[in-house]
Amino acid sequence: MTYLEMIKSQPQHKLALVTDDKSYTYGELAARAEELLKNSTESGPVIFIHEEKIADQLLKFLAYSGSSIVPIIATEASKKQEFQLENIPESACMGVMTSGSTGKSKLLWRSYHSWADFFPEQNRVFGIDETTVIFCQGSLAFTGNLNIYMGVLSAGATLVVTEKFRPKHWLKLIEEQGVNALYLIPSKLLLLPRFLKQPNVNIRHIVSGSQTMGRIEADKLLEVFPNTEITLYYGASELNYITYIKDSSMTEDRTDIGLPFQGVKVEIRGEEIFIDNNCHVEGITMPFSLKDRGYLDEYGHLHFLGRTDDIISVNGLKISSVKVETALRELPGIVEAAVLSIHQGDADVLTAFLSTEGSMEQEGIALNAEMAESTLAKLAEAPVKNMSSVELIRLLKAGFLETYEIPHRFIFLPELPKNESGKIDKKNLLLQAELV
Repeated sequence: MTYLEMIKSQPQHKLALVTDDKSYTYGELAARAEELLKNSTESGPVIFIHEEKIADQLLKFLAYSGSSIVPIIATEASKKQEFQLENIPESACMGVMTSGSTGKSKLLWRSYHSWADFFPEQNRVFGIDETTVIFCQGSLAFTGNLNIYMGVLSAGATLVVTEKFRPKHWLKLIEEQGVNALYLIPSKLLLLPRFLKQPNVNIRHIVSGSQTMGRIEADKLLEVFPNTEITLYYGASELNYITYIKDSSMTEDRTDIGLPFQGVKVEIRGEEIFIDNNCHVEGITMPFSLKDRGYLDEYGHLHFLGRTDDIISVNGLKISSVKVETALRELPGIVEAAVLSIHQGDADVLTAFLSTEGSMEQEGIALNAEMAESTLAKLAEAPVKNMSSVELIRLLKAGFLETYEIPHRFIFLPELPKNESGKIDKKNLLLQAELV
């Protein structure tokens, strides 16, 4: 089986994909993909897909995923990189890319079965079936987007998608196309209540990941989507979905990322998380560590404590950046937080980057992966600072941080820059710190 054959196995008249300017049935997707492959002059062994439009990315991916040429939807960062393309596994039907906080992409190989065999389980948890009409935003270079597309199409459901970062436009598409499910990272989801004039009772499921979410954020979404069930997942490009938590189980403890999916085993060695499953990239052995830290509570829920490399050194003292960032996000008015140790003069300065509720997103402008560099300067001029450093330090001292864990410098931005996976781009923040 290939992804193109999967598309051809669905009812061909069924609406599969709706974009800003065109719609495709399953039959039209298959026909266009077959035509692309027939007219191709590519000789392999891989093809890097650089198209900007989601439909073009998807069609090329479908065309080549069942051929002798392995498709790779390129991340923005990868366009300036060179990759070793020897020893591609025979089972590989695609290459996928990671994009962590360093801004450098890593190329991994996947077989068809490493995703497809897990689709029934992820669709069960996410509430996706043939009646689903799901809204998604952003490039398929983000592996999470590509995976959810394939999972939705395997169920014979309908995708409504856009490249545009415009919440008002999202809501228009959601209403016009009868959308009943959403797939967005938390920071994008939480833009919708700002622009939604009245509650949407048609959304049945919200699927989200790549960022944390707690009780407060879930309640904000449930106010405007009262009939929905929210599922927050924890996963990785090297593996697949690992754990999930529903809104009914969310508390103020944002470290709780829920129970393992069926077929996934989670083990803790020291504080390091090891995962064992049958759905992973080629060339790794199980159990596998993502270098994440955590623990299992008495109910079997996994708690995420950050990465092993999230321990930063500040003048010889070891500090958990996740602990400090969590404390900052719990302060009133703080939406996003990231901390870095920045060397200035003869000392390290623990620096916090913050965005606040006072920063209303400008329509059509946002710090996502595609626009971060070009819009950073414009957005930095916006009047978002609504809490002084003295006030922040006073509040942090009243919390659970040690004196040496409290940042000495605070930089306010309307939005913190993100990479393709929606994670905070700390390399970009380092550049921003030099400009302030």
